[in-house]
Amino acid sequence: MLKLGVAVPTRWSLRCRGLGLAGIRGEARLAAGKEKARGLQQEQEDMQPEAEATEDSARRPRNESVLINHAIHEIKHRPLEVPTVIGDDPVYTMDKQQVSCPHHLKTKLAHVFYANRKQIETAIRSALSTQGTWSLVPIAERLAIWRRAADIIEEDQLRLRVFLMLTLSKTSDDATRDIRRLLSSLRANADYLEHLSELRFEIQGDMNVFPSFHLRPMDGFVAALAPFESVALSTSLALCPALMGNTVLWNPSLEVAPASFLIHRAFQEAGLPSGVVNFVPANERLFLDTITDAVHFAGLNTQGSAAGYRHVHKLVSDRMERYICFPRLVAECPGQNFHFVHASAKVESVVTSTIQAAFGFAGQYANSLSRMYVPSSMWPRLREELLEATKQLNVGDPVLPETDMGAMVNIEGFHRMQGLVERTKSMEVLCGGSCDDSIGRFVQPTIVRVVDPLDPLLCEPCCGPFLPVFVYADDSFGEALKLAANQSRYALSGSVFASRDEVILHCLNQLRMSASNLYVNERCTGSHYGLTPFGGNRLSGTNDKSGSAYFLMRWSSPLLIEETVEGPLPSQGSHKFP
Repeated sequence: MLKLGVAVPTRWSLRCRGLGLAGIRGEARLAAGKEKARGLQQEQEDMQPEAEATEDSARRPRNESVLINHAIHEIKHRPLEVPTVIGDDPVYTMDKQQVSCPHHLKTKLAHVFYANRKQIETAIRSALSTQGTWSLVPIAERLAIWRRAADIIEEDQLRLRVFLMLTLSKTSDDATRDIRRLLSSLRANADYLEHLSELRFEIQGDMNVFPSFHLRPMDGFVAALAPFESVALSTSLALCPALMGNTVLWNPSLEVAPASFLIHRAFQEAGLPSGVVNFVPANERLFLDTITDAVHFAGLNTQGSAAGYRHVHKLVSDRMERYICFPRLVAECPGQNFHFVHASAKVESVVTSTIQAAFGFAGQYANSLSRMYVPSSMWPRLREELLEATKQLNVGDPVLPETDMGAMVNIEGFHRMQGLVERTKSMEVLCGGSCDDSIGRFVQPTIVRVVDPLDPLLCEPCCGPFLPVFVYADDSFGEALKLAANQSRYALSGSVFASRDEVILHCLNQLRMSASNLYVNERCTGSHYGLTPFGGNRLSGTNDKSGSAYFLMRWSSPLLIEETVEGPLPSQGSHKFP
């Protein structure tokens, strides 16, 4: 049996014992070691003193700026055409959707050709016809394709970064981190599958029995429905099932379709057989209605709203009789993510983490900060420093190096923010509170103090640069903690800020069901480096922890083959029945 290594007890593993939790050690080491090494190496390279830089390295930023400006000019004057790709055949339909620049709405960046019902059905047939051959491709060959594709993407990442900056209004740093997560995910998943394929299971029994365990794919096709927030996430939703031997229909949202198309093209160049991943941008409701109507529908991998996930469940349950298997529905939904601050916390750490978690990417990540609980003794100083840090944020064109926050990507999200701003006019608005779409969909970073502990602002997710703060009395710490734990039906991510170990342990015990990713003295969006398994419970999803080997196994239907040599041995007391 493969041994995954022995972990040395750490500060966190000792806390896990206090929580009654089993620490997961082996799997986290499989790819995390490689990814941490890459991240640390990159960090060290970024922090090299200027005095030690060579003339070439000093020239590189200027050259990169020229290349970025050239790529921006080319994209603006020649918008990318993104077809539906069925097998290897691009299909240019009559339904042509335009992708505009969120921070400059008049600029057209791409034309996405949406598939209709007939083309989605053709893609399903393409996936089913390819399934038999792709599922028999040796794991080593699949891993080689994934690693080759990661290298291709890394070599041409500048063009991808420019598309992320223009179509998703990400700053250069945000786009770089998104690409880094994408590359980490591709390589880590390949490492996970490599180790999973080497696992040997010890089965107690007769000496002449030889069992073997095979990572077989699902019996049917898998669909992936991706949100706009990240090309790394969009790719993971489609490519993880494909890595496990499944054939996939990939439907990215309109805004992330151009970047996703570049990834699809890189995989084609890396040798991915036609029909394994069919690129099918389409209207979401039409796509869901068509795939769930297919007899061989085997699963859906998606991220979206809780209401959208309920809609999928209803579609599937109404049509359950027609399927040849029980479809697997995997979803991650947004959360009402929190920062819970104790009086012993360091103010500087709280301020930095809060600004990054609430206003990074204009607060549009599924795990962006949505609410904050602060003790009254710390509030005057924390308020002053929070407002000062927020006022220093530059909101505007993300292409400019001085910009900290771009525009809202999605028009529906922008309208929701307008409604929130209008609703909070009668409340204590500490900063922000304005929306402007005259040029782009810009929303000023907004912080609001909430007095009512049962206010819906502390219960429901909001996608945007909007942060409600609840100030609790120091002697009501326990009640405030229970409020944070039970107030929302969403449970994606959360953070505890404190310096005393007994307080941290108590908070983790109370909040263990209120978030599926808990952080200590770290923002609720997690670290920028490495690959963190991620997923939420309650109404925040099925908690399948994408970014881990568990997530890969979700897209496998394992097969056990048991071979007996020289026939079965009869049991004692009977010569007829074993």
